[in-house]
Amino acid sequence: MPSILLHGGQIREERWRGFGLKDLSRRANKLRRRAYRETPVASANRTAELDHRMCYADIAAILEAGRLGVSSAGAALALWRACSEHGLRAWCYRFGFPESLTQTVTIVDIDGVLQIHDAFFNLSYPSGLYDVLASLRNGETVAGKRAVRDRKVYIMDPAREPGRTARWLQEHADRELEPVDGLRRFELLWDPEAFVATRPAIEPVFRDLAARGYPADPQFSMLHPVAVFDGTKWHRNRADMPLLRGCNLESPVAALRVASRDLETERARLTETTATVTRLEADLVEAKSQSSAAARRFSAERETWLQQKAALQAGNTALKGELAETQSRLFTAVDLRAQRDSQIAQLRAEIEDAARQSELQQNSLDALQDQQREWDTARHRLETEIRDLRSRLEAGSNENEQLRQNAAVLASRAEAADEQVIALSHYLSPLIDEVSRLRCERDAMSRERKLLAAQIAPSPQARLRSLWRRLINRREAAT
Repeated sequence: MPSILLHGGQIREERWRGFGLKDLSRRANKLRRRAYRETPVASANRTAELDHRMCYADIAAILEAGRLGVSSAGAALALWRACSEHGLRAWCYRFGFPESLTQTVTIVDIDGVLQIHDAFFNLSYPSGLYDVLASLRNGETVAGKRAVRDRKVYIMDPAREPGRTARWLQEHADRELEPVDGLRRFELLWDPEAFVATRPAIEPVFRDLAARGYPADPQFSMLHPVAVFDGTKWHRNRADMPLLRGCNLESPVAALRVASRDLETERARLTETTATVTRLEADLVEAKSQSSAAARRFSAERETWLQQKAALQAGNTALKGELAETQSRLFTAVDLRAQRDSQIAQLRAEIEDAARQSELQQNSLDALQDQQREWDTARHRLETEIRDLRSRLEAGSNENEQLRQNAAVLASRAEAADEQVIALSHYLSPLIDEVSRLRCERDAMSRERKLLAAQIAPSPQARLRSLWRRLINRREAAT
């Protein structure tokens, strides 16, 4: 079938790959199905950002590599480009709630009728845009025509896709294609049910619709435009949006639902308020009865109080007298206390003085104890020296006895020498000299004996010391 392509600003006709379709509506449907097949959907991190200045062939070439997919906005933009290149006037209409979910469709002018084509889900509507919006304003859904023969490719990034989505694709896809650069690809029927199963972002949309009085159907979000693309730019101001200028999108049915809901809320609140008022009135009646009883009790208690007041005044007068007497006693007690405090201060001073004297005495006692310990040490040392002197004295006595024995031996030797002199007097003269020598020796021995006797005569200690010195001198002379 012939088609019109815009290329380099020139409009030319060409055959449409063997199709002879002339009906513009069938042509738009054909373009939508083609865009549906040639615009894959992908994981969130694999969504391509398309430029409206690109031709459809460039868009298809980018997506044909099997690495990127598109959102509903990309699919609508691709269909808009295809319609524009085939001589059809088209717009892109984005609607929904930016805080939860938005969707974009392509509006195509077919002989003055603005048809709605959804290239993302391969949907079309039998009525025009304004009829669909009117039905939605009246709270009526419009049954869309869904093509089930075509299939779309889902490009899944295993590193970023949730496990739930991966399991759903493996279970519901028609088949799995060859992976590209580690990206898994599935061929499946992509529709709103598949979108909800793989990307469960529909619940916030339902809440937003319910808050505005609409049924739980995403179709009603068409009444909430976000932007309209006219082929040059996106119009985001509601008053400047093409196709929707002067169009009333307020739904009286939704407003009625909101009002009814608010009314029910108010009724429930009123019922609760009425119950509260009834309870408060009952409480007020009970409070009044209690107040009357309390007033009667107060009157009786007042009489009793007045009587008690009179008694208390009399008692107060008596207490004043007692108070004066008590104050006098208190002053006396204060004086006594001052005297006692003065005595206590003196006692504390005496106690502190006694404590200081006790401390001095204790220090003196400690000094005496130290001196006594020193005396005991000196006494032990003297006793040790005395024991040593006694042992030395005993040794000296033994040595003195030995000297006496030596003196006796010398005396006997002297007598023997005299006898020898007498015997030798008869010998020859050569022996005279020897005799003289012996006499000299005898005289020396006599002198030594007298010296020993003189030494033995003094006290034992003096003799012992003299003997000790002689022994030391002999030892030194011998060494």
